[in-house]
Amino acid sequence: MAATRATRNSADEDGRTILAWQIGVGIVWLAVWEIAGAATASQWISRPSLIGARLLRWALGDLYIHVATTLTEVVVGLLIGTIGGILAGLWFGRSPLLAGVMRPIIVAFYSVPLIALTPLFIMFFGLDMEPKIILVAIVVFFLMFFNTFAGAQDVDADLIAAVDVMGGSTRERFQKVIAPACVVWIIGGIKVALPYALVAATTGEMLAARRGLGFLLSDAAAQFDMTGLYAALVVLMLLGLAVSEAAARLERHLLRWRHAAE
Repeated sequence: MAATRATRNSADEDGRTILAWQIGVGIVWLAVWEIAGAATASQWISRPSLIGARLLRWALGDLYIHVATTLTEVVVGLLIGTIGGILAGLWFGRSPLLAGVMRPIIVAFYSVPLIALTPLFIMFFGLDMEPKIILVAIVVFFLMFFNTFAGAQDVDADLIAAVDVMGGSTRERFQKVIAPACVVWIIGGIKVALPYALVAATTGEMLAARRGLGFLLSDAAAQFDMTGLYAALVVLMLLGLAVSEAAARLERHLLRWRHAAE
């Protein structure tokens, strides 16, 4: 018990040390950037103080609309792509004949740069959120499909045979063996898909949109507004950190039994 407490205290101390170093490095970087921007008066590198002022102005204005738009596209597309990818991965993973027939077709579709499909979606669905949601859903679908497919194929055949010997039904085989065996693969797929969903939504907005963080980026770039460009990038980085932390917390929560076993 004492050894466990000492280990936990040591880990907490290491975490505080790392956090202190991260904050220190960030402050030094911002100071150097501010000095360089003031000394050169270059419009291309701007300055943290100008970027902070722009962010404050946006925050008092309509920034929340752009953030909400991007988050909506990410969440809705993530839900659609996750559900579709998991169902297709389980179905194909447990159906060798179907997988053999369809997998080359899916791989061929996956080989197409998905961003190249964005103009097609825009022509079909307009400039609102629909084409971005579809793009996110497709990106997430493929990531979840391949992860779930691998997990479904990796299920121990002896466990399935044991359930069959005990007279288990197809539903019981799925509930007791296949689904639990795929959970780790599915959670891993979601963790990978979250940042890609944000990238897909932002990229779609950069190509054509009326609002969203990608729209802020493309609008600032079109006007050679470097301060606005950096400000939009800062918002995206903060959102990306939040998404990454959410993915890590989700993994720890859903797989807490594995961490407890370790």
